[in-house]
Amino acid sequence: MLLFVSVYSQQYSGTVVYKVMLTQDADYKPTDALSKEIKERRFASLAKQRFLLEFNNSQSRFIRSNSLALDESRKEQLYDQMASSRYSSSYEYYLDNKLKTGMFRYNTRGMLVKQGVKDKDWVISTESKIIGDYLCYKAVYYRSYLNAKGIDKTVPVIAWFAPSLPYRYGPKQYCGLPGLILELHEAASTFLATDIKIEKEKQIKIEFPKGKVITEKEYREYESSFINKS
Repeated sequence: MLLFVSVYSQQYSGTVVYKVMLTQDADYKPTDALSKEIKERRFASLAKQRFLLEFNNSQSRFIRSNSLALDESRKEQLYDQMASSRYSSSYEYYLDNKLKTGMFRYNTRGMLVKQGVKDKDWVISTESKIIGDYLCYKAVYYRSYLNAKGIDKTVPVIAWFAPSLPYRYGPKQYCGLPGLILELHEAASTFLATDIKIEKEKQIKIEFPKGKVITEKEYREYESSFINKS
């Protein structure tokens, strides 16, 4: 508690770079040549992707840090989009802890979706491991989502956080643990921190994107309608 009071009374900024790895045994095993090629190309695209988490005392943003070059072929762009939507992230996420609001910016549809942020029901265990130079502990959160058939499902999300880095942020919309999330397992993929920089007495300025904003409920209704039409 004293550590967190001290942290939140200071000025600080942080950046974390994550790479994405696939849990191979969680993926399908194609049998025909075309499906095998598509799978391999998606995996190759995923291996190139990097994501950036930036944060200060009260705000954060999670974005793709490296995009395809403009001269990349249409096929490569398609594989990149497939890898993003299935395995990594097809959106940017902005968080304001003081206002308890978050915002998704969906890359393919250009939508801004605002949400109220509530504390996630993380279940923290005593299981631990070393990631880089940091002792990390395991936490599990059960996330609800809408599947391709429009049915609500639940999936476990596993985070490994470092209490020695007392910043309550992590990849995508996952946050609120008593330490920075250095590894995150979601569905068939894993986000792993590869570079961490913390600067004391300095704050990164984080600006939320501007444009027409819809609520999370409106987005779910749109998503459900899109699935039904498909």
